[in-house]
Amino acid sequence: MSSLSKQGLKQRAEQVKQTAASQLAIRKIKDYDKDFTTKAFPEKAQEIFIEAHNSLANFNKEKLHSLVTERCYPEMVRGNRYKTIHWKFVESLEPTRVVHARSSDMVNKGNIYGQVTVRMHSKQVLAIYDRFGRLMVGSEEIPKDVLEYVVFERHLTNPYGQWRMHGKIVPAWAPPKDPIIKTILIPGPDLKPWEEFAEMNYEVPTSKQVQWYK
Repeated sequence: MSSLSKQGLKQRAEQVKQTAASQLAIRKIKDYDKDFTTKAFPEKAQEIFIEAHNSLANFNKEKLHSLVTERCYPEMVRGNRYKTIHWKFVESLEPTRVVHARSSDMVNKGNIYGQVTVRMHSKQVLAIYDRFGRLMVGSEEIPKDVLEYVVFERHLTNPYGQWRMHGKIVPAWAPPKDPIIKTILIPGPDLKPWEEFAEMNYEVPTSKQVQWYK
């Protein structure tokens, strides 16, 4: 038997194992969420996804807290202080679908959480501006195709538990994100209240070459 076929059999066995685990988790989720189905959940997940990102763009912290988990919230807001975010969901390029599910006890036995991973392929608009209004990432004019695997979580044993966005899974084959354009402050002359910068013919200093020795 070739090594390639051995690897293929190993991958196939892992897929069968994950599929069986997902089916068991879905049964457990249905025990607590009677309305849950793999056909209906993708639409609900997409609604949560859109509302969460709109709340982030509008800096609606209370609304965002109700739509994402305690783990997801700091990841979404980190680094966004003093920035302006423009985001819009344009359209789905493929039907959103459930690709994996799991359930597990957290902290104590019987304290059960359910997680569902959804594959979303959509067209989105994202533009992030720094505090000076300069574009750092993206474009408001050019939509971008985005393929995401988004995890949603619910505290199943809590009768008031709701499905919330928990995080995103980034596959190893995913392309790197676009680099962020950073704005830096270049020191200028000290101006008097009656002086104008344009009238001073000020030349921006250039850095000098420095020889570094080991």
